[in-house]
Amino acid sequence: MNIIGRSILGFRQFVFPRNCPGCQRSMMKWEATLCRICWSKLPVTEIQKGKDSLLQARLSGRANLFQAHAMMRFYQGGLAQKLLHAIKYQGKKRLATDLGKKFGEILNGQIEITSSSILVPVPLHPFKLQIRGFNQSEKIAEGISESLGIPVSVHAMERIKFHVSQTKKGKEARWEEIKNDFVAKSEEVRHRDIILVDDVCTSGATIEACAKALLEKGVKSISLLTLAVAGENYQ
Repeated sequence: MNIIGRSILGFRQFVFPRNCPGCQRSMMKWEATLCRICWSKLPVTEIQKGKDSLLQARLSGRANLFQAHAMMRFYQGGLAQKLLHAIKYQGKKRLATDLGKKFGEILNGQIEITSSSILVPVPLHPFKLQIRGFNQSEKIAEGISESLGIPVSVHAMERIKFHVSQTKKGKEARWEEIKNDFVAKSEEVRHRDIILVDDVCTSGATIEACAKALLEKGVKSISLLTLAVAGENYQ
């Protein structure tokens, strides 16, 4: 790059700084979506092939999952929360894909994948999708797919009911409200090993509702990959 090019780049970075969504530090030109320090500080969980996860145990009896893993621990004010907020409320689509790709790299060799496995992003209601402009779970799934080569089916499920935010509701209240929110499409999911993809798991009600809809359509198995998980066991 010549002197003029460097000057233009420097001016653009001064006028339009790219701050890291994790720490707000001004990012270097080679740091695309997250600074290298925040990449190194991701609160990753332990993932071991053949070992039931705490997430799997938490959902046992509600959504009996073949396998379930989360990449990051989620807690108030933590790095995972900051990144998820940047994705959902600041439109950081590429960050979602990059984190999904990282998740896939961590999962490589640690999860069971079959010829009938498909990634199914937890769908948004069309109204919320219109407001946000994209489904963050779909972008995460695209990144996982890039790393692991598992196809993504964005039409396998629909969310047919719209609700305001449920983050302040308890587990039972959330389940009662959303238990019939989702429908699965037989032609997409029957006899398939479904791997649900979500951004964060809190009460587990959304995953339970998705599993209910999928089981009605004759799937072979249901697994879960979520970018983050909340709960004391993961602190």
